[in-house]
Amino acid sequence: MKLKKIVMLGALAMVLVSCLGDRKAMDIAEMGDTSFVNKNFKGNLISYDKNRSACEQLSISALANFYEVSEDKIHIMDNKNSDRFRKDMEPQCSIYIETSENDYEWLRGSISVFREIGKDEMMGEIAEATGAGENWEEAWALQKSMSESAEWIENLGMAAVWNGNKSELKIKFEGYTLTVYPSTNKLNKEEVAKNRDYKKAALLIAKAAGYIN
Repeated sequence: MKLKKIVMLGALAMVLVSCLGDRKAMDIAEMGDTSFVNKNFKGNLISYDKNRSACEQLSISALANFYEVSEDKIHIMDNKNSDRFRKDMEPQCSIYIETSENDYEWLRGSISVFREIGKDEMMGEIAEATGAGENWEEAWALQKSMSESAEWIENLGMAAVWNGNKSELKIKFEGYTLTVYPSTNKLNKEEVAKNRDYKKAALLIAKAAGYIN
């Protein structure tokens, strides 16, 4: 890896983890280890399309069963089917789960799709440094190595990482990255008391939306 790229990767990763309070000492061996990449990846179930809804196949019933609510309590805001968003934005769906009359207590999550940026495109170097480019492996390894709560999920996509501190699931597919934030709300005391498995929730959402089996 070139020195310039190492410096850029390291600086970006340090900013990210320090802002999120999830920082640990850098593990040089781990940041250079790309064995987490899934060698048995069989291809995308859903191909990238900037005009396609991120939640086109989302099963509301699967979400309702997991969160133990009726289907009419789940609300989806899809940027591809709303005039409130620019049409050139990447596909994203917000998931709201109604828990009371006070919408501040509703659970909030999202599904987002981010296109892989070519190294020769504008901002290509920055994209690679943040893990959004063609050569994403080293950036993913570095970010994982500096996060106390991050863990690899084996045999999922080309690679997958769960960050417990951010309640974030990232799955790398051919041509894009899927990011899932399961529906949560730290201000909702009843929800917090349930001590729900949000990693399981994120995986369920990715499956319910058709991205994984």
